[in-house]
Amino acid sequence: MDFNVVDRPETLVAGTVLRSPALAVEGPRRAKVEEAWKRNLARKLPGPPTTAYVDHAPEINSYLTHIVGYRCHTLADLLPGDVLARVPAGRFARFTLSGDNLGDTIVTIWRAVWDAEAAGRLVRGYTGDVEHYPDARTAEVFVALAHEPVDG
Repeated sequence: MDFNVVDRPETLVAGTVLRSPALAVEGPRRAKVEEAWKRNLARKLPGPPTTAYVDHAPEINSYLTHIVGYRCHTLADLLPGDVLARVPAGRFARFTLSGDNLGDTIVTIWRAVWDAEAAGRLVRGYTGDVEHYPDARTAEVFVALAHEPVDG
């Protein structure tokens, strides 16, 4: 799967916090993510559905905090009880894919991210990554870069 490099502004994402020693896109943790999405989508969100991965834990080579929720334009968008994460502006590798099952599509994208990283095609910055869903079948994953990838 190919990606392109884009500059993104700061992104504020609020919602439900899931803590995990790994990105929760596969296995038993996926059910917890799906439950969190069902709860979030059952209420009126002030911004588009969005996910943020922040608070990287280098000692376990993983993210610690996964926010399932919505994008905020300002702090006024924050709903009571939700947690807010700030993903700083920067250069990101943008992966996009559509499919019949959004959960499976997201898994496919993250596998492509991990493969690109393992192959040295990109070097992650781990300052925060963002998932955006332009429609019910499509996911865009923005992975923070440490510097320009070798090829994309």
